[in-house]
Amino acid sequence: MDKANVVIIDHIQAPALKIRLENLPEVNVVGATGDPDIGFTIAERFKPELIMFNVDLPGDIGPALAERFALSFPTSSLVLLTNSDSKKVLHLALQIGAKDVITLPVDDQRLNRAIQRVLRQNSKRASFSAGKRDNSQFKTITVFSTKGGVGKTTIALNLALVIGQMTEKRAVAVDLDLCSGNLALMAGVSWKRSIKDLVDDIDSLDKELIDSYCAQHSSGLKILSAPVNPDFVGFIQAQHIENILSLLSEVFNYVVIDAPSYIHDTLIPALEAADDILIVTTLDLASVQNLKQCLDLLQRLSMGSKARVVVNRAGYSGGLKIKDIENELGMSVECVIPCNDKVSIDAVNMGKPLYSMAKHSQIGRRFEELARKIVDEEGFHEVQATAPQILGWQHTGELLK
Repeated sequence: MDKANVVIIDHIQAPALKIRLENLPEVNVVGATGDPDIGFTIAERFKPELIMFNVDLPGDIGPALAERFALSFPTSSLVLLTNSDSKKVLHLALQIGAKDVITLPVDDQRLNRAIQRVLRQNSKRASFSAGKRDNSQFKTITVFSTKGGVGKTTIALNLALVIGQMTEKRAVAVDLDLCSGNLALMAGVSWKRSIKDLVDDIDSLDKELIDSYCAQHSSGLKILSAPVNPDFVGFIQAQHIENILSLLSEVFNYVVIDAPSYIHDTLIPALEAADDILIVTTLDLASVQNLKQCLDLLQRLSMGSKARVVVNRAGYSGGLKIKDIENELGMSVECVIPCNDKVSIDAVNMGKPLYSMAKHSQIGRRFEELARKIVDEEGFHEVQATAPQILGWQHTGELLK
């Protein structure tokens, strides 16, 4: 018999409840947290049979959040937890369709009986939801270029920010430029911990605590920064990055990775984990040559179908034409970010994301356009059919000869 997935959201007793429920042979606790946002994201990821939610939150927001869980996860059985013997909670349970109310503290026998009863009820109605469409989305986007100075970090930071604001889902930007990453600096956030601290604690880390390793931007975007001291880079291995990205993908709907601009073992997990790989280029010969090399690398790694080309700082004098690049590559450019050096430099110097300073400009609209393509499953041009031919430079080759 398969175990039933359970998510616990309790700002006081989540760890203790997790330990108690893990003793039940029919239960698999996939998340236990005191943060309702993290709990919501874990529930989206795992589609649990049972959600246990403590409604006794400060400010009387518990009932509204309980209703949100009930409406968002109709195929999950919702059990309300409370430390008060209040009829209001019973009335709330009836109103939103919760399956049970458990008054805390509760002994093991009563807790186990309640869980088993709810799970039996859940199994009886599971077949009715088999055809229901799942609208939740989890995506990892890696922003990549092996040429410095093309605006890779700018694209990664602002894309993550726009996706988070557009979807109102949990989003994190990850700085994998371990030697010289400055993503957090460009966002204007202060940070005390970095990916190095995550690596140190990786063997004992609970995914529910991963937010504590991230800085937070005022928009709500979380940022996992690179190590302050590049001397630590040698201790961070590809397996560490793979484990960290796996954890992040369970508690964030959108993970946007600012990949290193050099070939290193830690780059491969970032490429493998990605649903979409955005290769950033500018409209000069050196950058386009580098773009071709990046596409070649992805093709050799059997990841060519993930590649999407983003042109940054388009419109400056002397630049190549978008159409020429598309003809040469045999694929479409997905997004063109126009050039505005003054605003871009001001944003960096002021520690503000470019989008926040140019939201109503053409730059802001292009970031929104790119974010919509990522959020929309069918927003990108189809590349699977043409991916094997992308690197056939010999058929034209005029642009870069």
